[in-house]
This record gives sequence, C-alpha cells and structure tokens, in this order.
Amino acid sequence: MSGRRTSLGILFFTLIVIALSVALNRPPGPAPETAPAAEFSAERAMAHEFAIAQKPHPMGSVEHDRVRDIVVSELTRFGLAPQIQRTTGVTNLYQAAGSVENIVARLAGTSGRSDAVLLAAHYDSVAAGPGAGDDGSGVAALLETLRALRAGPPLANDVIFLFTDGEEDGLLGASAFLAEHPWAHDVRVAVNFEARGNAGVSQMFETSSGNGQLVAALANAAPHPAGSSLTYEIYKHMPNDTDMTQFKKNGVAVLNFAFIGHWEAYHTPLDNPQQLDRGSLQQHGESALSLARHFGNADFAQLPSDDVVYFNVLGKWFFHYPKNRIWQLAGIALVLFLAAALYAGGAGDASTVGIAKGLLASLGAMILLPICGFGIVKLVAWLQLRTLRDGDVVQSPFYLLSLCAVLTALWAFCYRFLRRKRVPGDLVLGGGAALILLGLLMGKWLPGGSYVILWPLLALLLAAFFVCGAPLESLSRSHAFAVGALSVPALLLIVPLIQGFYEALGFTSIGAPATALVLAILFLSLAPLFEIAFAAGSGLLPLAALALGVLCFLAGAATTQYSNAHPKPSIMAYVLDADTGKALWASSAARVDPWTEKFVGVHPARARLSGFYPDWLPLKFFQNEAPVLPLPAPETQLLQSTPAGEARTLLLRITSPRHARALLLSAPENEILASWANEKKLGNPSEARWNSGGKWNLSYANVPPGGIDLKLIVKGNGALKLWVVDRSPGLPEIAGKPFAPRPADSMPHHSGDETLVRRVFVF
Repeated sequence: MSGRRTSLGILFFTLIVIALSVALNRPPGPAPETAPAAEFSAERAMAHEFAIAQKPHPMGSVEHDRVRDIVVSELTRFGLAPQIQRTTGVTNLYQAAGSVENIVARLAGTSGRSDAVLLAAHYDSVAAGPGAGDDGSGVAALLETLRALRAGPPLANDVIFLFTDGEEDGLLGASAFLAEHPWAHDVRVAVNFEARGNAGVSQMFETSSGNGQLVAALANAAPHPAGSSLTYEIYKHMPNDTDMTQFKKNGVAVLNFAFIGHWEAYHTPLDNPQQLDRGSLQQHGESALSLARHFGNADFAQLPSDDVVYFNVLGKWFFHYPKNRIWQLAGIALVLFLAAALYAGGAGDASTVGIAKGLLASLGAMILLPICGFGIVKLVAWLQLRTLRDGDVVQSPFYLLSLCAVLTALWAFCYRFLRRKRVPGDLVLGGGAALILLGLLMGKWLPGGSYVILWPLLALLLAAFFVCGAPLESLSRSHAFAVGALSVPALLLIVPLIQGFYEALGFTSIGAPATALVLAILFLSLAPLFEIAFAAGSGLLPLAALALGVLCFLAGAATTQYSNAHPKPSIMAYVLDADTGKALWASSAARVDPWTEKFVGVHPARARLSGFYPDWLPLKFFQNEAPVLPLPAPETQLLQSTPAGEARTLLLRITSPRHARALLLSAPENEILASWANEKKLGNPSEARWNSGGKWNLSYANVPPGGIDLKLIVKGNGALKLWVVDRSPGLPEIAGKPFAPRPADSMPHHSGDETLVRRVFVF
C-alpha cells in the first residue's frame, strides 16, 4: 500500500467516524401540531411555552402568580382537579426556606391502588431570564403529556403531576411536598425534567441505586432513549442538585432528565421560547409520555434490581448490562492482553521490559496532556482578559478545537519519537496495559464509566494481532481495514465525551484538563491506527494537527467577543448599608465596559460584598460609591425572649417594608443551637452543602407581606447580633437621574440586577 495514500485514507476514515459520532448525537425532530392525539407534539407544547416563558417569573413576583394560574387552568382544562400546596418549604442542604405554592394534580388509574408514578418539573424561574428551558420546557412537556395520556387508553396506576415552586431558591417546593403532602407517600418512582441551556439531547443524567429496571424501562419504552452511566457517576460527585436530590434522599426511585446545550442561555434573557430547540422539547416529552405509560401499567413490586451500565452509540442505539459484567469484560481483556503479548513477543515485536516502558510512557502521556490542557486554558484566559477583546471563552468552540488539535499534534510528535526507539508491540501493548489499569480502577471506583475504557480496550487488543509481527510498511488492505474497523468503538464511545464535557464544563480550568484526559485515552485506544499511519512514513498528522490548532486559536481570538448575538452576562447591584449610611454600586463583570463604567467608574476596586451575599458564594464585584437613597431598611421585632440555662430562646418577626422578594439572615458572631422559620424546623450549618465556617445563616424567598417569624435558640446569655439583608429585583430609581439601559451586548444573569439593603440588629 502507498504510504501517503494509507495515511490519507486513515485520516479521512477517522474524520468521517468522528463527524458521524458528533452529528448523530442530536435530539429528534419535533412532531407537528397535526400529530395523532395520543402522541407527544413539541409544536403543540410550544403553545404552553409561549404562555409561560414570556418574562422572568421568580417566586414572589407578579409573573410567578400569572404562570401559576396558567398551569392550574390547563390542568383543569384537561379534566383534573389541581391543588395548590401553600406552605413554608425548608431545605437544610441550602440553609434555605421560602413561602411556596406547589401545584399538584392526580390522574387516577383503574387499579384502585394508591401506588403512583410522579412526573415533576418546576415552574419558577430565576429573576434574570424567562426560563423557557429552565424549566418551562419541563412544564410544557408535562402539560402536553397529560393531554396525550387523556387521549389514549387509561392506565392502571395513578400518575401524579407535580409542578414545584422555589426550585431556583433551594429546592423548596420539592422539600415541602415530601415533608407535608399526603400524596408523597404514594410515589413509587419519580421522573423529573430539567434544563441547563436551551438545546441539545435530553439525557437521563441521574437515577437512583438499584436502577436496572428503571434503565430497562427507558430503553424499552422511550422512542429515543439517551443517557450514560458515566454522566451519572460524575454527577454524583458534583455539587449540583435538582428537585430529585430531595426525592432520592427520601428513598424514592428516580429518573432525572435534562438537556444542557447552548449553556450561554442558562439563567439569562436568552432562555426564551423563540430560541428553544423544539427537538430538545420533543425528546423531553417523548420520555415523559412513554415512561408515564410504562410505569402507569407497571408492577412496582418488581422495580428494585441490580445497578447497570448504560450508554448511547450514535445517538440511536442504547445499550445496558449488569455491573457484574464489568469484571467479565476485564477478565477477557486480561486474557487477550496476555495472548497478544505472547504473540508479539514471539514475533520479536514486544518484550516484557519494552511493554513496561510503553506502560510508563502511556501513563506519563495521561498526566502530560491534562497539564498541557490546563496551561492552554489559563493562557487563553489571560490573553482574553489582558490583550484580546472581552468574550465568552468558556463556550468558544474554536478554542476547544484548538485545544484538541494542539494536543493531537503533541501526542503525534511524542509517539513518532517513541516509536523510533521501541518496536510496535511495546507501545501498543504498553498503552493497553495502561488502559487495563485504568479500567480496573474505574470498575472499582467509577463502575458506570468503565464502558468508556473496556470496549475500546478489547478492540485495541484485537487490533494488536494485526499490527504486531508483520511488516507494517507492506500491511495488506484487509489488515488495514480490520484495524480501521477496530478503531470504531473508541471513536464512537470516546469522541461524544469530548462533546459532552464541552457542553457540561466548557473551556475552563476543569473542562480543558478533563477533555485532555479523554483525548489521551482515545489516543491510547487508537495506537494500532497510529502505527499504520506512521509506518507509512508520513509526518502529515502532527503537522496538520498543529496547523489546525493554530488556525482555530486565531479564529477563537478573532471571534470570541461579546456582541448583540452573544451578550455579556453580569449582575449589577445597588447595596445600601442602612446602619452606616453608605451605598455602593457593584458589578460582577470580569471587565469594566462602557455601561458598567457609568456605575463603578474607570478603575474600581474589586472585592467580595461581605455581609450582603453568603460567604460561601465565590463572587467578587467591581465596587464604587453610590448615592445614598432613602430606601426603607428591613425591620425586626422582638416578640419574645426566654432564658434557659446557658441559652436564650428568641422569637422575632422580620419584615421588609419595601416588600423585597428575599431575605438573607446571618448571625456570624453567635452560635445558633436550633432555629425555626414560621414554625418549620431549620437545619444546622453542618447539614449545608456549602458551610459558612459553621455559622448559621438563612435565605428566605417570597417573603409574605406580614413578614416571617423566626425562632432562634442562641448559645450563651450574651447579645445576639443578627444581620438582615433584603433583596429585590431591579435597580432603584434616582429622581432626575435615569439609568442608562443595558446595551444590546449586555445582559443580566442568575439573580439579575438587584437592590440590597442591610441592617444589623442587636438583641
């Protein structure tokens, strides 16, 4: 075979498979409004989206009440009798509480049993965005699912529809439902729908232990099942939560779905119905409808089972198998490795010492590439901050492609250098040994992700028989074709991970090293393909990869900038200390731009806003003096003070005369032994995910007009110093000085622009 033609053929083949693995990893097309009545239609569901996600609708807003009434009206129109659960929700995990209004409705089954499947989504949004994806997509999917269920045959089991309130303020509605609603005891499996973006595949990213039957239900019932047990394993170790965190804590079996494409829209004005991917909504709804029908006729006694490994291939095929098969596959890999080592050794293409050196080189590469990835992302961040125009580096596809191309070039240069000193079997089997070690470690500590290693490893070891013991320069076409075919498992299973890490983590100091590690695993798995390409004597790959990396870097530098299409996200806050009579403008932007300059000046100081935001929140703000406005401060009334030995019990009523949406309470100088809000027991600081040095604090959302009642048991008989901050959306008005509106290339995110007023009380 011609060397140049062989190298070009291998490169062309690899690029085709990579392109397919990315292009086919997409949601299905949306079903039209004319779809059969018993089927889910994204276009029909979009009518709900446009009604719900017109404006931001956080708890405590007029828009929130409008959305609540729409959901109640639609449930009634579809023949159900919705309830509104009004109570105080408490989530110890976030030291949060709030006045919630959950919407709950029940579609009765024919069996008469109380067992039910629950479909859930939250209907509140953040203050900065209208929430079409997060979580209008879930609400719309459930309403259209209910309509389709009513149009089809009745189910045996009940289906509970739960539209939670206060998810964005700390999973408050889910906590309240589980703590107080009588139907919570009937739930046998809960299926939740979320979004962190407005596009992409709706994946089942979280489930519960003993998930074999849950995953089988998804695989057999859903038209387009998607999910990965690796994603679930990673999610378990991340500080992220949805309403299903509370359900799992209460022992409920769960399936949790979300799409995370176009992260830029998350918690911003870009999360609107016009930009929502209809295919993502379609996949959301298909999963909701199919699982409602499956579990609506299921025997819940058969639900518990063993855990399984599961994953997608080409966005179409969904595989799952018991976790105990991991060790069977690992055993097969060990046998193949020994056989390949004996075969290569007998042919003079490997030795024990050579394989050991190949193993060390492979492990070194798995360390080197992530280090280089971290260095590259830090370099790009420095250039963007100091030299280049301000832009969204995190979501830049060109910088990601540059990273991948440069690391590919680095790997190829190193591999070419090493193969001059080692025979093919040493490097191929040394890489195989590294993957075996990694596979065994993952089988023990990250079993759901073991498929990423084991299946490419098995293919690698089979390919080793074709490249060891034969002159690669004259390798037959059939052998070259076999090696190419055996590279497909690695490309199909590992390349989508790079895409997934980009969507989930972005081009960040965590995402870039993680991507680099995945690339290292891919390159080890493709060692036989590298051998054939380099045996042909071509230096095309490293040079082409390096050139591509440079071009993509230049493209990233030229295009990564904020614009009308990609606005710059930030929070602008007015903070007033009512005790000292001082006020500040504060901006979370990374750079001062012409708009923020009007508030914070040209060269503002940058620091935390201690006492206005929780200490665990890693936010720093540009700050500058602001005019002191006559804004009413929060008020606290002592209703009762009762000494009890070495402690005091205080009953306080806290109000916001300016009717702020939320309160932040803290007692940094006191030890709080126990606390209650509106007679609901609050958690201790040790229970919180983010602990402010063991100090007590509380975020309360949707403050009632009459305020909240706070009961504290304070250690000791000294004075209690209570810090109270009330927070409201939007900036205050200054008479005769209208604010310049945000320009088109700027947008609020998360809590949005807000006004904070603080006062400290001593009791």
